[in-house]
Amino acid sequence: MSTTQPSSLPTGTGTIPYDAAPVNRLVVLVTIACLGGIFVDGYILGVIGGAVVPATEELGLSLLGTGLIAASALIGIFISGLLFGRVADRFGRKRVFFWNLVGFTVVSLLQLFVVGTWDLVALRLILGLLIGVEYAVGTSLLAEFAPVKKRTVLVGAIGPFWFVGFIAAFVVSHFWEPDAWRWLLASSAVPALIVLLIRLGIPESPRWLQSQGREAEAQAIVTRHYGSGYTLHPAVESTTSTTLRDFFVENDWRRVLYAGLFWFCQVGPLFAIFTFINPVLSELGFSGGFGLDLVMNAFQLAGAAFGLWLLYVMTRRGFVIWTFGILAVLLLYLGLWADQPPVLKLVVFSAFVFIIVASNSIQYVYPPEMFSTRFRSTGVGFSAAMSRVGAAGATYLFPLALSAYGASGTLLLLAAFPIVGWVASLLWAPETKHAPLDTNVVRVP
Repeated sequence: MSTTQPSSLPTGTGTIPYDAAPVNRLVVLVTIACLGGIFVDGYILGVIGGAVVPATEELGLSLLGTGLIAASALIGIFISGLLFGRVADRFGRKRVFFWNLVGFTVVSLLQLFVVGTWDLVALRLILGLLIGVEYAVGTSLLAEFAPVKKRTVLVGAIGPFWFVGFIAAFVVSHFWEPDAWRWLLASSAVPALIVLLIRLGIPESPRWLQSQGREAEAQAIVTRHYGSGYTLHPAVESTTSTTLRDFFVENDWRRVLYAGLFWFCQVGPLFAIFTFINPVLSELGFSGGFGLDLVMNAFQLAGAAFGLWLLYVMTRRGFVIWTFGILAVLLLYLGLWADQPPVLKLVVFSAFVFIIVASNSIQYVYPPEMFSTRFRSTGVGFSAAMSRVGAAGATYLFPLALSAYGASGTLLLLAAFPIVGWVASLLWAPETKHAPLDTNVVRVP
């Protein structure tokens, strides 16, 4: 069991907590490093959509094999979230934050040598493990460096950047030669290498150092990058050690459950539909084609920008309740009224795309705010792991459901996700907006 105590601040420092400082060069660098990492995540998860069809033709994949390849990265995120969030809380943010980009670069290139279903599944699984690290560590690190009044915008921008990466993969896939699908998958090494170089200049999180009782090191970083007028935040607890058991014992079980459940309910329908967007549009009566795909992607970008605006103007609790409610209504409408006019069907489906993308903007802001510094990466990793159960399950089963029940029946099944999320949000969603980190955490005595 760990022992904790309020952190004693070094003497001779300023009096203003560094999370009250304006945005400076370091905050900009950390933001670029985190947004770049999430761009790579979106690109890796999106590029499989352009490679899966030619890979299926060349490798002779079955329907189940196709679903497994599409879901394998999501399964990797689940495993990684459970393991590496805890590693980052134990050994530090910086080390893990750097080495997972090395992994992105190397494993991306290894996809050039794929010869069958299982080696492709294995490599996508490893990429999922690395993406899980990014979710757990990158969001925590950015939240710990971001000024409290700018946290919503800076951390909230992770969501839109994920979709920029996802859409970039779609555009690249469209112009890529289908026979070169291995090179398409390996192309994620290029942005990964660029982000890796940027991360060389990132120091350790002062909050994490403080939570480990290393106040002098933390204050040295603050003084060097913020100035002598700034100091560490007095609310951060220092600890000799923590265990996974401490995480579950010391945090309210409802908050732990909700942090993963709301994410689970958001990404299930999103990954299922966008991984197989062309079959969905075909089942709804529209021929895919680059033009219609481009319109859907434009709605994604607009939705991501709208979601960031909603984060700025709405409370966290209001955001999740309203977006879950709207998504449930839209999916029920599409599923129950199968013979509606085509134009109306396209308008409603576009509205669904717009809102579900907007709703995903909160996933990277909310969980880091729910947990204290010494448990933050563990909590975010656990939440990401829970979310990928929904994403992987929905993605794996989606082509089977689409084949068995058609688009209308499948959309009705997917409506269960936002309905569950709406009920859970009414019961358990906490309000964390604008509260300094470590001061809004519900803990069990």
